[in-house]
Amino acid sequence: MIIIILLILVSCSESKKENDRFDDMDSGTFFENITIPEEVSVDINLDDIEYIEEAATYQANYTEFDQQQLIDTLIQHDIVEENIWAEGPQIIAAAPNIQESLNIYDGGKAFGVETGMEGGFSYWNIINDIGYGEQQLVASLSFDDTDQEFVLNSDYASYSDLDFLSYDDALSDIKEVLDKVGMPPLEIDETYSLDVETMRSHYELYLNSIFVEEKDKNINWTKDHEAYIFSMQQLVDGIPIVNRGWLRPDGAKDAAFGNEMPVTTINLGYDQSGIRYISVYGILEVNDANETNRLITIYEALETLIDAYSLTIIEDDLSINSAKLSYLIIPKDDGFELIPGWMFRSVRSTLINDHTFNQYKYDVVHAVTGELYEGRWN
Repeated sequence: MIIIILLILVSCSESKKENDRFDDMDSGTFFENITIPEEVSVDINLDDIEYIEEAATYQANYTEFDQQQLIDTLIQHDIVEENIWAEGPQIIAAAPNIQESLNIYDGGKAFGVETGMEGGFSYWNIINDIGYGEQQLVASLSFDDTDQEFVLNSDYASYSDLDFLSYDDALSDIKEVLDKVGMPPLEIDETYSLDVETMRSHYELYLNSIFVEEKDKNINWTKDHEAYIFSMQQLVDGIPIVNRGWLRPDGAKDAAFGNEMPVTTINLGYDQSGIRYISVYGILEVNDANETNRLITIYEALETLIDAYSLTIIEDDLSINSAKLSYLIIPKDDGFELIPGWMFRSVRSTLINDHTFNQYKYDVVHAVTGELYEGRWN
């Protein structure tokens, strides 16, 4: 018995030493002490990533937004139509040359058939029969990873002012509206200022692509098209809830999600007419905290991912180009459990017929156990 206890103590001591070697580590020390496959590069400023020592897990459910509160805050004109669709109630308002549309996602309660589409709403403001259709040709309004050059958001500046209104004033206006509709604490994930010069250059790329449509061939891009776009994330204890799709190999056995875990999304667009669209889905009402645990560092999590890459055959060079500590949403019983995890994005480029195609993958490392959930290239 004494021998067994001693072996356990030695094992725990060795495990603690293994974890301790990541304490107070910086990027220079990390790269000096790790072997990275020559096909893999790490393009992240690791020293800029804040280390959070511990975090709690939480139980959560979808938020039910108050319909009247949404209407009072978002709808600016006379209501002309109300409908009940599978995803929830729809309110349409109108004025000369303007149409507003508000869809509320209630999981199918109003319709009487469960849909699972909950915790959000969408709002569109269409002026002179034009919504944000034209901007979608030159920017990714959903902030999806893309291979198409004409919608690469990275070509636009972030946080920069446009002539019609400063960035700070536009953001202040948006925050006020989101607060009034009952949104929880948020942070900016990505934001871009769509200037007319870059939109024109993207439009030329679009016109020369295989995706061009006849109806979109004669757009005259002016300052009136300039706009700010935002991707935001819900915060819990200062940690954002995941907004990128990721896979859990064993899935969620007691839920309908399968291997792909749920996310929250918050996207908005703002131009000289004000808020033009809001797309919100999967917002959570966070309940009491469960246990609090010590979290592994970015270095320990990244080493886990690099070790996994070292055990695979890599045919094309790839870059690990982003890392973020997030709350992962795990379906559990009739709700969700929020657990902290490190999310990494990798990108690889493949040359096919003189054209470079980018593929992206999101890998997650459980920030308590260190378990790796490997993603799939898409």
